[in-house]
Amino acid sequence: MRPAALIAWTSALLSAGLAGCHGPELHLQNEAGHPTFVDGRACTDEVLPYRYYGTTRWDALPKVDLQDGIPTFDRLPDSGRVTIEAPSSPWLFPLDFPLELLARALHGRRDVTATVTVREKPAAELSEEQIPPAEIGKLRARAFAARVER
Repeated sequence: MRPAALIAWTSALLSAGLAGCHGPELHLQNEAGHPTFVDGRACTDEVLPYRYYGTTRWDALPKVDLQDGIPTFDRLPDSGRVTIEAPSSPWLFPLDFPLELLARALHGRRDVTATVTVREKPAAELSEEQIPPAEIGKLRARAFAARVER
C-alpha cells in the first residue's frame, strides 16, 4: 500500500474512532435559576455530557424569593427523569461500535433537553395566618430560648 493511501486510511479510521468518543449531551433549561442536582450532585452547568445511556434524574429546589425582607415559601421541590436510548442493542457486542458510528453518521448526535421547573404550592397548603413582621422578633426570641434550654 502506498504511503498516501495508508495515511488516508489511518486518518479516516482515527476520525471515525474519535467520533464515537463524544456522546450526546443533556441540556438543562433553568430560566428561573433554581438550585439543581443531577444524579444527586449539585449542577450549575446548562450543558452536561452524558456519562452513559439510560436514565438520569434531575432534582430542583425552589429559589427562595424575598417579599419585604421575608422569604416566601410558595413553591415545592420537583424532580424529573431523562432517558436516552442506546443507539444499538448491547447484545451485539462485536458490532455495537460500528453500528453506533453508523447511527451517528445517519442521525447525528442525539442531544436531550430537559426543562427544570418547580411546582407551585397548592392553595390548601398556603398558610392563612401570616406572622406579622412585628411578631417575628418575639418568635425568634422564643426559638432561641427553647434552643438554649436543651
